[in-house]
Amino acid sequence: MSNSLSSFDLFQRLKTSEIYNKISRPIIIADDIRTPENMGSIIRLGANIGTLKVIFISNKASEFKNYKINKTASGAALKTEWLIVEDFESAIKALPKDYELIAIETSNDSKDIFKAKMPENIAFVIGNEIKGIKPNILNQIETKLHIPIPGPISSLNVTHALSVALFEWFRQQS
Repeated sequence: MSNSLSSFDLFQRLKTSEIYNKISRPIIIADDIRTPENMGSIIRLGANIGTLKVIFISNKASEFKNYKINKTASGAALKTEWLIVEDFESAIKALPKDYELIAIETSNDSKDIFKAKMPENIAFVIGNEIKGIKPNILNQIETKLHIPIPGPISSLNVTHALSVALFEWFRQQS
């Protein structure tokens, strides 16, 4: 008879969550996410990494069906603080004072995410699935990081890009 452990038990044994006894937690700011499914995925990613909170900037997200967000979030919506605000200024007001904004966006002045040192107190800003971060928001963020993509498709789904960014930050902190 095999004495195998569940993946939950194995993760507990790895003790990866103990790092949060030593570092702060990231914050996610998502600008104009178009679908409740992507909102749910972002909340779930936030729970995976132990985010302090997820802030959605949107005028239409409050119209989304909560059950669609919750279904994709897979229970994380109850374990992660998340809120919807109408503009970037309101999102900034919801941040602790010592958090640095980092945009995950390809731009003329963005740096390779794998060559950049990320701050411990970080607020990742991600953008719309098609248009990216609005220019008026992007212009207010000093540090912009891009994910180098070697293949013929030059973009990632917003949740995949966020995943890469969050876990690169986590790797740098551990």
